[in-house]
Amino acid sequence: MITLPSHYAEVEAVYSQTLGANYRTIAITSAAPGEGKSTLAEALVKRAQASDKKVLLVELNTFNPVLKARLQEAVNAPMPTQKSTSQAAQGQVNTGIINLNEQGYSVLPVSNDAMTIKKYREASLLIEAINQWLSEFDCIVFDTASLAMLNQHNIPACTVCQVCDGAIMVVEAGKTPANLIEEGIEKLVAKQVNIVGTVVNDKSNPSLLDEMIRESHKLDAWLPKMMSKLRAKLANVVMLNVAV
Repeated sequence: MITLPSHYAEVEAVYSQTLGANYRTIAITSAAPGEGKSTLAEALVKRAQASDKKVLLVELNTFNPVLKARLQEAVNAPMPTQKSTSQAAQGQVNTGIINLNEQGYSVLPVSNDAMTIKKYREASLLIEAINQWLSEFDCIVFDTASLAMLNQHNIPACTVCQVCDGAIMVVEAGKTPANLIEEGIEKLVAKQVNIVGTVVNDKSNPSLLDEMIRESHKLDAWLPKMMSKLRAKLANVVMLNVAV
């Protein structure tokens, strides 16, 4: 999973409109899998923690729990004192919540227990769990499954988004089909979800420089030397590296 620095302007924009605007619960979802939900969720949690908020990151993506392996490594790491080891173990057994002292926030990894998954599929029961978590934390960020993933083993992203103060949809530009985006928005609207906004992940978008170089190769058959020199000059123009 790619790490997104919490001081980026894009993360600040999301934070200021959600947790920074007194939202206590926010869900991060997407139209399709692999669009960067977990990356944004973790960055948002770190940004909130930097503002001295006590934050809980809840992973509810049973299809692709990318955070779970990383968090398990943190749990297995040696603790500085016997007291902290005991406290961490107690929290994990009783609530499933892992306190990441070095990062400054807490995480609830996705559960493998079928009964727990069924519980969180019910909006009313999920609300009960949220109210309990909010008694200990200032705010909660949910890393959900994608809106397209609907089966008996998943916790529906729509349900999670519905019970939160707001939801953010992540879309990977140039990759996510338009019909999946439209269907995802329709699902959220049908559940009367407060869609705070959409974050466009442009990691797959070519830079303007890449596009110009690609087009220049079409003239190689007629002007090979000129095109070679042109590409060399274009590579030195910094402003052409801006993503489009």
